[in-house]
Amino acid sequence: ALAFTVEMDPEMIGRAPYAPVVMESARQYLKAGAIAVQLAETIRRRGAEARAHIDADYLVICPLVARDAGLGEIGRMGLLMTPKAGPRVRIAVVTTDWPLLADRPARDGTVVDFCRACRKCADACPSKAVPRGVRTEIGGALRWRIDSEACFTYWCAVGTDCGVCVRVCPYSHRDNVFHRAVRAGVRRSLLFRRLAVPLDDLFYGKQKARKEFF
Repeated sequence: ALAFTVEMDPEMIGRAPYAPVVMESARQYLKAGAIAVQLAETIRRRGAEARAHIDADYLVICPLVARDAGLGEIGRMGLLMTPKAGPRVRIAVVTTDWPLLADRPARDGTVVDFCRACRKCADACPSKAVPRGVRTEIGGALRWRIDSEACFTYWCAVGTDCGVCVRVCPYSHRDNVFHRAVRAGVRRSLLFRRLAVPLDDLFYGKQKARKEFF
């Protein structure tokens, strides 16, 4: 399988849970889908089988495929956490029987360790769908169990893709020199990982769930 991500604009995601997040989410799903469809067609023209897995037409769970491909880790909110944009991405996958040279997965356990201590997405989630507790075994792998029914119920109530968990995640900040330095500190130091959350609260505020739609 081939997996890849496209980045969503931080300013648009910063408006979550309001309408701009729907526009940006749809725009990047379209971009990811267009790349996947073109890639699958290119492979088929070379005589191999290929299928694009895109928004509303999946036969695989894209975040898990992307994690196994080494693009990131699954965070507390149940989304793929990438090194440069955190969960602020959209994913597409192409499955094929074409012989591929697989990249060596670069697993980063510091992301999961950070998520254990950071509960900003859980605190800010309007539907309380993101758990505050520990990971459990789901499908043979340790993951946080998201209350998908509560999440979707809120989506229906607010009329958007929500995106609050993505907005408040410290990994979602714009990829610049300062935030790259912070991420480097998170990767290299347990103490820094524990200090990063209160520092994020200091600079960006401590986000709490808002109830205006319930």
